[in-house]
Amino acid sequence: MARSRRRRRNRGMERLKNLLILFLSLSALYLTLLALVPNRSSASPKALLEELISLFHPQQTQSVTPSVTQDQLSVAIRPVRMSVYDGSQRFALQYDTANVDKLYDSLGILLGEALASARPPTAITESQWQDALQSPGVWFDFLGCLPLETLCAWTGGGFYNELLTHSARQMAVALDRDGVKLYYHNEGDGLYYACKTSVAYEGHMDSLIAQYGSNGVSFVFELGESSGYRPLDPYVLIASGTLSPQIYRSSNPLAGLDSARVEEVQNSLSFQTSSYPIPDGIRIREGQETLDIRSNGTVTYTTADGTDSRYPVGGGDGYTATELVDITYRMAAATVGRYCGSARLYLMDIQQTDGAWEVRYGYCLNGCAVNLSDQDHAARFTVQGGQITDFTLCFRRYEDSGQTGTVLPERQAAAALEALDTQERELALCYWDNGGDTTQAGWAAR
Repeated sequence: MARSRRRRRNRGMERLKNLLILFLSLSALYLTLLALVPNRSSASPKALLEELISLFHPQQTQSVTPSVTQDQLSVAIRPVRMSVYDGSQRFALQYDTANVDKLYDSLGILLGEALASARPPTAITESQWQDALQSPGVWFDFLGCLPLETLCAWTGGGFYNELLTHSARQMAVALDRDGVKLYYHNEGDGLYYACKTSVAYEGHMDSLIAQYGSNGVSFVFELGESSGYRPLDPYVLIASGTLSPQIYRSSNPLAGLDSARVEEVQNSLSFQTSSYPIPDGIRIREGQETLDIRSNGTVTYTTADGTDSRYPVGGGDGYTATELVDITYRMAAATVGRYCGSARLYLMDIQQTDGAWEVRYGYCLNGCAVNLSDQDHAARFTVQGGQITDFTLCFRRYEDSGQTGTVLPERQAAAALEALDTQERELALCYWDNGGDTTQAGWAAR
């Protein structure tokens, strides 16, 4: 019995020794981590854990994907024009971002449902496309050319419809003899397509589109040959009222290369190294990667051929259009989008040339594209081999001046266009930014 008690007492002492050793080891580790944390008084257990992880995986502490919310992502793909037709009356909006957004918030669900449930597309004639626009339904114009798979994913909470391989700027969800269909104009081949969908008309779509009536807006093709709008694209919206577009104050957020602003841009692009001066700007070099920030508001990034970029996209060459849009828009929104004021970024297009992808974003003011004097984009990214290999960012800021301008009535603008060009062209309001301190709207033929 005495020998048994001694064994139990010895085992108890060994446990106490082990606990004491563990306690001392943890204390030593804690004190070491405190020495690693710059602000010791506010060091939380989470911060200490992150410091410990960074000792073994330092590359994981620096993110190259800027933080952008899903709401901010959804803004990148929103229509600038919409039309609702209930079977007898048309209600349409354009050049009015706030009210187009409200209309889309109410009716965008129809587009999301149509994209998610779309069957294989079938080519249709332009006459059938026009019939769809004059059937009960909703028409959307996104200003830029969008991959339908991306639009489906962003309107459907990440759901991909593998049948949607085309890109489109204009699309419609409209009633046909055998149900509701998704219609669109494919920018790639110039053809029109229709897809059967699972969207319910009775008790759902009909109730959503029945409340708008008419506001006197029509498509050009509905007005006839004698209307005076013959030289215009058939899908230009014509209103009866006179347009008085807003005037915006414009500026260069990088003028003077303020050190705090430059640091913000560096951090948003994951560059930490000190810069050195170059003509009209500064340069940052990290390995074979170069970031130039110039006082004219232009930021460019390049990496040497065969060198890994810090901006990976997907895995190898297996990335999707949606992955391209996701990471490039996040970068654009965290940089030029952060300082653009009253403007909004929109996806202009995605193009593939010689094995490389190019993704472009533009500025949009109240539903109108902004034409920059020396660039045709606010942000342009080149993606090759699963990584962003170069980009150009054009920083501009716009603020509502509280004033409005005047433009020619659309009929007069159409007549002037006919005198210059006999082909049908889209007549649209655009803002012209020549680098000055104000930006005004005018007519442009696209």
